[in-house]
Amino acid sequence: MFSRLQYSGCASAGYYFHSDSYKKVVGVSKLRFGVIGINGIGKYHIRRVMEDERVELAALVDVNEESLRAVASELNVSGFLDYRDLLDADAVDAVSIATPHHLHAEIGLACLKAGVHIYLEKPFANRLSEVDAMLAEAAFRKLKICVGHQYRLHQSPQTMKYIIDSGELGRVMQVLWTWAEFRPESYYERDAWRRNWHTAGGGLLMNQASHDLDLICWMFGRPAAVSAEVMTQLHDMALDDAFSASIVFEDGALATLQMSINRPRAFSIRHVAGDRGILVMPDVRSLTGDERDLIRVGLYEDRLTTLNVKLPGPHMQPGIEWRTISDSGHRRLHEKLLRPARLWRKLGVLKQQKKTTGLPILLRSFVDAVLTDGEPLVSGTSARAAVELINGILLSAVRKKPVQFPVDAAEYDELFEELCTGASRIRGAR
Repeated sequence: MFSRLQYSGCASAGYYFHSDSYKKVVGVSKLRFGVIGINGIGKYHIRRVMEDERVELAALVDVNEESLRAVASELNVSGFLDYRDLLDADAVDAVSIATPHHLHAEIGLACLKAGVHIYLEKPFANRLSEVDAMLAEAAFRKLKICVGHQYRLHQSPQTMKYIIDSGELGRVMQVLWTWAEFRPESYYERDAWRRNWHTAGGGLLMNQASHDLDLICWMFGRPAAVSAEVMTQLHDMALDDAFSASIVFEDGALATLQMSINRPRAFSIRHVAGDRGILVMPDVRSLTGDERDLIRVGLYEDRLTTLNVKLPGPHMQPGIEWRTISDSGHRRLHEKLLRPARLWRKLGVLKQQKKTTGLPILLRSFVDAVLTDGEPLVSGTSARAAVELINGILLSAVRKKPVQFPVDAAEYDELFEELCTGASRIRGAR
């Protein structure tokens, strides 16, 4: 019975890596690239950009003059203390933006207006209205936006989406998704801007959980409505460190989410139940790797719509045949569907290792999109959904009401200003 699920062939959806989308660009000079924000994740952007033979690292921007001077001198590139000076100098064709959250929209919109393509670290922006302003500007000027939701490129999410899209689970009806990490106060002492609504845009929701919320929208489509509770349970801040949400998707699937930064990373789960089968991840631990993750897929003896009227006993349960997909299974699936070894070597990001993280692949796809007028693996349009869901969850929790989609961006702007000034507060906020 399990033979219905064949891990071979090529999926029709556009989220898998296809080598033919990475064309050799002829007659185009190197892309002049700048990195705005060179500490934190920005230093990895610098490293990955320098590995791309199609790119010239042309400029760096950071407000820390000492750090900027040292790195710019070491790499022999121009350094700017203000991104506006970089744009005035007409020194770059594309940039990556790795700054505190509140600067994503300001810097991103200014770059787009200057004709510069942008790669944004997550979150796309703090507010849906900011996202829409950037998308409109990019569309008007025919520029590319890529957002750093690299979790889509990890093995487990790719395997999950392939199974869901294959139809083997049938029509998805229920989703149970939890996520947990621990963040001590020292995490916020190191980066004080993360404690503030104005600069961070939110706590757990906007920072850690945004990756999983992006995965959920990517896998299950557009939400139709959300009801949520958001709280500060442990930390000395006004921002959220825990939330629960109930989501109804446009196709009728019902999802329950529980996420927190108040307990150690262990035993997070993902369940996806359809009318033909169920997918279970019983202990999700992966952040940048998938070595200890496994997926169990159980296929029912028949569709539930049939069994619902066919089973004679009032308490009879459908028969299930199970198969477990471990890390080696993920890799075999990638070899068949994604051809990663050949493609990743072609992209210059595989140096005899068995696998790589999503960041270099995503950055390379952004460069390729700019040079070939294609689309990056996580486009701005695709990444919009996660911001809309985050804004919708906060609206529901603070206004104490179910929120229908599309989310009213103006209503959220009003709420966000109240959160920034303290006129509105989430439950338990310090």
